Amino acid sequence: MTKSLPKKNTSHGFALAAVLWLMAGLSIVVALIADTTQASAERVAQLRERTDFVQSALSARANAQYWLSASRPRSSDFFDGAYSVRADNTPYKIDTKTIISVQDNGGLINLNLGNRDILSNFLTGCGIPAETTPYLIDALLDYVDTDNLQRLNGAEQDTYSAKRLPLPRNSPLLSEDEIWNVYGWSQYRRLLEQNACDKSWTIYGESSMFGSNVNLATAPAPVLKAAGLNEEMVRDIVTQRADTENLAARVSNANELLGTSGPFGASAQVQNILKVTHRHVRGPWILRYTLALSADGEDRPWSVLNPVFSAELQPVDKIQPLSWPQQPVNQQPSDASRSLPF
Repeated sequence: MTKSLPKKNTSHGFALAAVLWLMAGLSIVVALIADTTQASAERVAQLRERTDFVQSALSARANAQYWLSASRPRSSDFFDGAYSVRADNTPYKIDTKTIISVQDNGGLINLNLGNRDILSNFLTGCGIPAETTPYLIDALLDYVDTDNLQRLNGAEQDTYSAKRLPLPRNSPLLSEDEIWNVYGWSQYRRLLEQNACDKSWTIYGESSMFGSNVNLATAPAPVLKAAGLNEEMVRDIVTQRADTENLAARVSNANELLGTSGPFGASAQVQNILKVTHRHVRGPWILRYTLALSADGEDRPWSVLNPVFSAELQPVDKIQPLSWPQQPVNQQPSDASRSLPF
C-alpha cells in the first residue's frame, strides 16, 4: 500500500512556490518601474537641456542680430573696425551652450534665380546622373515661372495632374523644402541630403542683370566646384579664408579664370541676407533661420525668416569653433545707409 505524504509538508511546498512566484513577479514589477523611472529621468534631463539650448539660442540670436547689423560687410566677412565674423559657415562659440555659424546667401546656389550651367554641374557633383539633370532643371524653371508653357524637359500642370501631385504654384519657392514638391526632385531627396547638397542652396539672395550673383569668397566647396574651379583652386580658396588678403588674391585669380562677367564679379561682397545656424555644444539640437539685415526697416534693422528647430545626428563635438566677438561693436557703420535707427 502506498503511503501519502503528510498534509503539513504538502501545504508548506505550495506556500514556498507561491512565495517564489510572488517574489519573481515583484522583481519584474520593480524592474519595470526602475526602467520607467530611468527613462522618465532621461527625458526630463533631455527636455531641460533642450529648453536651456532654446533659451541660449534665442539670446545668441539677439547678440548676433545686433552685432551683424552694426558691422560692415566685406567680401567674405562682417567687420566692426576691430573684430570680424566670417560669412562662410565657419562655426563660432557664442556662449557656453551655443555654436553659431553664418552663411552668406550670395555664396549659395539660388534655386529661384539659379544659373543653368552651375545647377547642372552642382547636381552632377551631388551624384545625380548627367542625363537626368536637364529634366530636374527644366521642371524647376517651369515651377517657379509665371506661365503654363512647358519646357522641353520640364513639367507643368498636366504632368502634375497625371501623377496626382499638387499643382505647381508658378511662382518662386517660398521655402527650401518646397523644392521637394517640384516634379522629379523628391526621387533624389535622400541622395542630396546624404551628400549635404541641400546645405549649398537657398531661395534668397540678390540678383543682377545676369541673374544670381555667386560670391566665391563665401561659397562652400560644392558650389566652387560647380562654378568650374578645379580641386587645387577650391582647396586654395577654402584654406585661405582665415587670411583676408590671401583670400582676395585667390578669388581674383578664380574670377579671371571664370570671367568677370555673368554670375561672377571681383567686386562681390557679403549680401544682407544670411543663413544662420545655432547648434548645441553637445546635443543634437539645431535652430536655423534666414536673417535679413535692413537699415530701412520701420521698427528694426533686421527680420527673421523661416525659423526651423530640428535635430541632427552629426556629432557636434568634432566642430572646432572660433570665438564670437563678445565686445560691443567697435564703431558705428561706415556708411549712413546702414546706421541703426536707435
